[in-house]
Amino acid sequence: METFSGLIVTEPNSNPIPGKLVVEGEKIVALLPLNSVKERHYIFPGFIDSHTHPLENGLHLLYPDLSHANSIAQVLELVATGLTQIPDTPVFFSFNLEPERLKEHRYPYRRELDRLTKEKPVFIYRVDGHSGVANSKAIEYLGENLPPGVEFDGAGNPTGVLRAEAYETVSTRLKRLISPDVIQEAIRLTAQEALRNGITTIGAMVGSDELSEKEWAVLFDALATAPIRMVAYFQTWNVETARKFQLPRIGGCLLLDGSFGSHTAAISKDYFDAPDYNGILYHQDGKLVEFLKQANEFGLQTAFHAIGDRAIEQLLRCHQQVKSDKNLRHRVEHAELLSAELIKKIAELKLIPVVQPVFEQIWGGPEKMYAQRLGKRWMNTNPYRWLLDNGIILAGGSDAPVTPLDTISGIKAAMNHPNSQQRISGPEALALFTVHAAYSLKLEDIAGTLAPKMQADFVFLDADPRENCNCQVLATYVKGKLMFKSQRLL
Repeated sequence: METFSGLIVTEPNSNPIPGKLVVEGEKIVALLPLNSVKERHYIFPGFIDSHTHPLENGLHLLYPDLSHANSIAQVLELVATGLTQIPDTPVFFSFNLEPERLKEHRYPYRRELDRLTKEKPVFIYRVDGHSGVANSKAIEYLGENLPPGVEFDGAGNPTGVLRAEAYETVSTRLKRLISPDVIQEAIRLTAQEALRNGITTIGAMVGSDELSEKEWAVLFDALATAPIRMVAYFQTWNVETARKFQLPRIGGCLLLDGSFGSHTAAISKDYFDAPDYNGILYHQDGKLVEFLKQANEFGLQTAFHAIGDRAIEQLLRCHQQVKSDKNLRHRVEHAELLSAELIKKIAELKLIPVVQPVFEQIWGGPEKMYAQRLGKRWMNTNPYRWLLDNGIILAGGSDAPVTPLDTISGIKAAMNHPNSQQRISGPEALALFTVHAAYSLKLEDIAGTLAPKMQADFVFLDADPRENCNCQVLATYVKGKLMFKSQRLL
């Protein structure tokens, strides 16, 4: 039996209380109030990130990060250096490219990547994870009949930029070249990053329909052996795949549309910076309805990626047609552009929007990307206040590697939404990453709060993030075991 003293916060609305947390084995057995404590640190429930891509996040830690590149030359230099430093990999990735940040305001061209290597497939992901650029070797993985989403130059040749189906096809096929050892290492690196940031549980979006049962097993085993809890969401339209692995859920980023940044989110009115174009719905209603029928029949929670209002409306329409079981806690991932009518329908269907507050910090407001793409409709992106006021449960996530595995930044971003009408309180923001996140993963009986019989997942902080968003993680415990200690405590 071990005891941990400090200012204890048991749930989002509770005040810090001087006390002692008593742990036996993997469980909390008691919370003992004290008159005072010498320790000035805070003990919070372990944070929960409801939506991550642990494989891609780990690959992002293994391969070059392009987020600080300011020119095409810098991008090419980082890729060239990476090719030299990681010579044995059968495929080469880079992440977090933001063309708008580059002085040329464009993606690299295929021929520029070909000068670096023609023998190895190279694929660079845009920061939102919904478009990218490939060299010629990577484009070969599309096959002879090029799918929609390939960008062509004036001579009719691929520029290398891929969106929609072409992007998804290349990304999926190239990731299948990764060895099981690299998959294991990538997921381990994601877990380490999570622990450094006080995260003890993540919703793990993994896989695609092309995977074999053996490949699914590699992913499943890597998640199951990680040092934090990784709740697997298999991204497949095949319900039987989830059932084979005895999962009570399916989906994750099953894409109904794309993203604002890549102009692929399906919106009801044209893009402000692309007149006569309103994005892409990736699937017909019939496919979605049939999938939801099967999922409801087998009692599977579903999760779909829907960012634009047209994609969200499609998902709600299909749930209504199927009369989905509201007790299954079906999720809608991102749900960024919303109207009052859509919010009302989400409340009626009891869907759980899984939101990423840091998106607003990076792209929200009147001067940033959302306003460039949507015009005045940026005021309707990520309306957390309206959603909560309609009795909707919101869960928080990072969409890592799109944004870092950093819950404290997520709390801060939700409290400081660039649209002041949509800001939420500190306790409400903390709930996104604790009790409501646990509810979205059906883990509320073991995670998200500190109480007897709950799993001993907790985090030591040097301040209360509901009041001081500059606080830091001092230590992270999972199942009562110390998994991370900051240099300040060594």
